[in-house]
Amino acid sequence: MFTAQELTHLKTAFEDVSSGEAFVNLESLKAVFHDMKIFLHDEQLVELLETCGKQDEEDFISFELFARSVALLLEGEAEKVSTSSRDGGEGGYVGQYEQQGSEDEYGD
Repeated sequence: MFTAQELTHLKTAFEDVSSGEAFVNLESLKAVFHDMKIFLHDEQLVELLETCGKQDEEDFISFELFARSVALLLEGEAEKVSTSSRDGGEGGYVGQYEQQGSEDEYGD
């Protein structure tokens, strides 16, 4: 789903908060999403991670789980925009999370 460049951006964002580890905790993950201008409530984040395969007993989030969660968010955004356009809406996205700012999700 991601281009090589997008995957590199995601990996860099993940590594920036992982301190060299292969995993991050929930607070670090929230920081990554915040840097990407994606704002989720705690309940939404937990639900998203569970949808992507995180088990309740796991304390840490891998890069793979992080990338899957971003893909799911982007897929949901694309579906919402597509549905809104077909329904004659404004074409904007109103969904489970808020995306703010003029930068894209990778800070470019």
